[in-house]
Amino acid sequence: MGADLYKKSTQCLNIYGGDEEPISGVDIRKEVHDLLYTDDIGTEVIFRRARIEDGVPKKCECTKTSRSNEANKDIPCDNCSGLGYYYSDIVVRTYINHSQAYSIHKKFKQEGESQTEYKTAYFEWDFIKNALDDGDNIPNRFDSIIQIKKDLSGKILSPSSIREAYEILSVEPYRLDNNGRIEYYRIRIISVIDKSFLV
Repeated sequence: MGADLYKKSTQCLNIYGGDEEPISGVDIRKEVHDLLYTDDIGTEVIFRRARIEDGVPKKCECTKTSRSNEANKDIPCDNCSGLGYYYSDIVVRTYINHSQAYSIHKKFKQEGESQTEYKTAYFEWDFIKNALDDGDNIPNRFDSIIQIKKDLSGKILSPSSIREAYEILSVEPYRLDNNGRIEYYRIRIISVIDKSFLV
């Protein structure tokens, strides 16, 4: 009896989020997938995946020719778009909502008050694995999220253009009981485009 219970409890323990059975009767992974696709509350975004080497993004060649060893953001390079490192763009579905503790929206603001929006994006546990085979399936702080402009029917405009871009503040893998398999990713993000320029 004790050995069976130990075997069952350790079956689901996987810090890298494998394919084991869910701990509870409810399959959270399936619920998240259904919310994003079947219930259609998700939206397509571009997930800009930084190419990592030795724990840091792989620098673009354009940084090696500049005096500051940084990318030129005014005249962006074709390879890195002014980021200074290589990346891969993948189109994925996510759900983005406002955080409870985000910006203070007032017409007149006091000193120190911010209008910057902090949001939370929810992704499936295997969204990187399904799109890329780069060995590491966990999002990191060097990645970014880009919302693209769509027409009234919700289709991506062509040629595509950026509606809003976000930097990643933190990545939280959600696990049942804090030690089970990864069910989904909750990613805190901050807007890096001034909304006054949006149409």
